[in-house]
Amino acid sequence: MNAAVPGDTVQITGSTGYFSQESVTVKTSGIRIVGIGGQAWINSSGQRPALELDGVTDVTVSNMMLESYGTPAVVIKGSSNIKLDGDYVDLNPNTHGVDALTIDGASSNVTVSRTYVDAGFWGAGPAASGISVASGASDITLAGNVLAATGITATGVAGLDVTGNTIQRACASAIDIQGASTGVHLENNLLEDTNPDTDYMFGGFKSQCTAAQQTWAPDITVSEGSSAGTTADYNAFYIHGDDATAPYSWSGTTYPTLAAFQAGAAQGAHDVIDTKKANGAYLRANKSANVDMLLVPGSAAINSADPNAPGRLGSDFYGVSPYTSRGAVQYVNPNAQLAVALSGTHTSAYAISLNADVTTALVPITAKVSWGDGTTSNPDVYGSGRVTLPHRYAKLGTYTITVTVADNVGNTVSNTVTARTAGSAYTAYGPTRVLDTRTGTGAPKAKAKAHAVTKVQIGGNGGIPAGVTAVVLNVTVTRADGFGYITAYGDGDARPSTSNVNFTAGQTVPNLVIVPVGANGYVDLYNGASATVDLIADVAGYFTQSASSGYTPVSPARLVDTRNGTGVAKGQIGANGSFAAQIAGNSKGHLPASGVTAVALNVTVTGSKGSGFLTVYPDGGKTPLASNINYGTNQTIANAVIVPVGADGKIRVFNGSTRSTDVLVDVVGYYSAASKSAYLPVDPVRVLDTRASYWHSGPMYPGGYIYTPLGADEPDITAFALNTTVTDTKGAGFLTVSPDPYSEYQYESGSAGWPTRPGVSTLNWLRGQTVPNLVQASPGPYGIIDFWNSGTGSVNLVIDAFGYYQND
Repeated sequence: MNAAVPGDTVQITGSTGYFSQESVTVKTSGIRIVGIGGQAWINSSGQRPALELDGVTDVTVSNMMLESYGTPAVVIKGSSNIKLDGDYVDLNPNTHGVDALTIDGASSNVTVSRTYVDAGFWGAGPAASGISVASGASDITLAGNVLAATGITATGVAGLDVTGNTIQRACASAIDIQGASTGVHLENNLLEDTNPDTDYMFGGFKSQCTAAQQTWAPDITVSEGSSAGTTADYNAFYIHGDDATAPYSWSGTTYPTLAAFQAGAAQGAHDVIDTKKANGAYLRANKSANVDMLLVPGSAAINSADPNAPGRLGSDFYGVSPYTSRGAVQYVNPNAQLAVALSGTHTSAYAISLNADVTTALVPITAKVSWGDGTTSNPDVYGSGRVTLPHRYAKLGTYTITVTVADNVGNTVSNTVTARTAGSAYTAYGPTRVLDTRTGTGAPKAKAKAHAVTKVQIGGNGGIPAGVTAVVLNVTVTRADGFGYITAYGDGDARPSTSNVNFTAGQTVPNLVIVPVGANGYVDLYNGASATVDLIADVAGYFTQSASSGYTPVSPARLVDTRNGTGVAKGQIGANGSFAAQIAGNSKGHLPASGVTAVALNVTVTGSKGSGFLTVYPDGGKTPLASNINYGTNQTIANAVIVPVGADGKIRVFNGSTRSTDVLVDVVGYYSAASKSAYLPVDPVRVLDTRASYWHSGPMYPGGYIYTPLGADEPDITAFALNTTVTDTKGAGFLTVSPDPYSEYQYESGSAGWPTRPGVSTLNWLRGQTVPNLVQASPGPYGIIDFWNSGTGSVNLVIDAFGYYQND
């Protein structure tokens, strides 16, 4: 070092774990001393400073490790235009009561920047400062430094900028301005309580100070003689736990809170309490000092520094710019890409599968999912990638799901997605007529043209809300000019290859349909005939994706048979007469005594003495302008009916004929708030056609049955909405639909027995007729449904599916 001349750069190298014990005294001005690598280490012995600048000017010292024992590590005396930048200054931990870096009163224009300083173990003896500036010194800048378990003391200084430092203090104040100092600016500093949670190396937290009978001083102390010449602002204070650290002692008055200081001293208008403890960082290899200096998300110090603070540096402790945060270290988010994207699918009527796609550069990650129904979950997240989470809601509805992920440095991001359960609940309605082309109700007064579509408004019609997913319609064809069929489907969807009503010229044929409603609230009725027909449609209820009435299937049971007096008095229902049928509490159908809002029935007319119609409606109300079954003389005809139940638990059946007829009523299920099965409409699809080439067993023979495993893979499906049609009938008869007790495996292995056919009917036919009817068919325990031909001749069977009910 003695050989250097002004203008020289002296490079000092070292390797990890090795140091020089020689003390260095610089008496040559105009030189630069630069440490190469991270271990240019002078660890002096013999109680001499590691580095002494004695009477020099224009000297820069950078990237040096400077350590001593029993004496200051760095001494600046009688020197000017001195810059220490990016150095590591510490004292041997066994050193007590000694300042680490001293600037004497004869020195001026000294800058210490981006330098780590500690004064050794905090000790229980005389307090020592990390940086000490003596009386008489002038134009001193202390900026961007990190101090551990110590602080800065300046006495009688003329011109001092203490700016942008992070000081993890000990017992004494982090900044102590004594004597009659002038031109002092204290800004952009982060002042932290040393705490037992992270600082195991040096200590100096409040409990230690109290135990050693040392005063726990305010963070900043400014003497009475210095207060007039000192400005303090934009400082941030982290108070650990219940330390209750006072931020300031100013001109002899201690202020316990920032608000008190701001009011009493008219200073610190932009000071803040930082509630987020910074994360620790190790600074040099072979050194165990861990200082809380890395700001975390949410810190009040982030990007809140005064850009015009005197002495402010252009880059932070690590050379990062822009440098806009308080303290020595600019906040640079190490996980700026942290994000979570959400998507999902329905897995059942009540359940969803949520996909959370996490992007992160850090692990570990914690996650919390708030499902919107009051429940939460905390899935494991192992880094970037997709986490798939199943969830089942207890009720139908729309839910806001919030997913929050957090990394290990305090970054937190949240995202939300709205989930609506796929299932729909039934609301009893009507029956109410919404279409009659004979009168111009719901459409122009004219027959539906051949191969044309008639649009029927459902959503927003009358008391039906917008957003319905499906509707229960009784569709009637009358005054047909030729044979054909009607297909019902949601407006805006592709027309399916299914049928709902089949007819011949001059026939009046009704059929109940449960049909999806288009997004615009309309249903389409396609006339698949080459001739015109009149169309009638009566609403008997609708489905929405909100909690209302669910469905409970029951084993098909006969509630009413006027031929033998089951459920009502024996004898035909007279002309324009009616009868009430008990629904609530009816033991034949295993129906609950209360809470039933609607019932699913199959109603059959037989032995009619003339033509007419039946209307089924809630007991206690007026007979509506609607019909469920149209029949001719001596005709046997059935139709599915879903009808609201009256307040007395009954329904009423009205005979709109001038002649009498017998009536049969079979129950297949009911709707109630307590019922759990929700309806999922599907685009209509044909699931069986015994006429098709894929079916190799031919028509159904008399007395036989076909088993169909419609729900074999979905055990929570409780019923299917099916339109069943018989055609090519070789004799009269009726169709029965019932659950099958066996499994596919038992059928395939030959171990299945012959099921028992219940004593009910779904639809009736005569030889040569084509007859449709809706059935809400319940599968057996293995998802299989049986279709029985209880006729005298073979028939072909066509089954179209329109939706299903599901418990899960």
